[in-house]
Amino acid sequence: MRIGSLAEAVGTTPRTVRHYHRLGLLDEPRRLSNGYREYTIDDVVRLMRIRWLADCGMPLGEIAAALGESPAGETDVVADLRALLVGMEREQSALARKHIRLSALLNDAVEHRQLTALPREVADALSALIDASAEADREALIRERDLLEVMAISGTVPESFFSTVTATLNDHGLRQKYLGLLRRFATLEGRDPLEAESDIDSLAAELASMLDLDSLASTAPDAAVNTGEISSLTIDDILPDPAQRTVIVRAAAHLQTTEHPRSGGTR
Repeated sequence: MRIGSLAEAVGTTPRTVRHYHRLGLLDEPRRLSNGYREYTIDDVVRLMRIRWLADCGMPLGEIAAALGESPAGETDVVADLRALLVGMEREQSALARKHIRLSALLNDAVEHRQLTALPREVADALSALIDASAEADREALIRERDLLEVMAISGTVPESFFSTVTATLNDHGLRQKYLGLLRRFATLEGRDPLEAESDIDSLAAELASMLDLDSLASTAPDAAVNTGEISSLTIDDILPDPAQRTVIVRAAAHLQTTEHPRSGGTR
């Protein structure tokens, strides 16, 4: 049988067959007196095995070993197959996460809502607050929303943090306090941290008592930890202003001291 018939019988193409010849996976057949290659049923069986393993997800470079044709001890087929399965499971997990996110985005698009990485409860609460706020607060709130979205995308805070933000925004008294802290936080931009020491310290203490910022401590320069998949942002990246950054770091320190008091300390 000619190469075209072989390829058709196995469900591939002559080009693929020639590629397997170049890789050494499929031996070159004998040539007839007229120069044409003549394939046999053995070649069909061999090619079907190669295609089957490739369709299972095995890289072409490992197929010879899987067929028992590598020198003994040169390749551990069991280890290779396990590694392939681990990689496939990792890809499946990533696809499952993407499916969940895309489904949520589709729902938002159908409802004509802004596409955002923020949990829907946080996004809705912030949007409602922005729409109801005076012009003086809107810019700060929009910037706060952008900052929270960066945190959500980069994975620098856990979901529990956003649950706390949602609860704060949905409570009238806490919401007003939150707005007051946000205004004070905005006024720190551009100020020298040393000169703003008193304002920074009081704001950090109030913020720590209101929001769970303990997770942000892990993004400090000396203890950078990131659980996200997209970036390795630190708090320096998220908050470039030194005075504002000091507030967050100090608030996180307040929480750590409260939750894990040193010997002799009190809660």
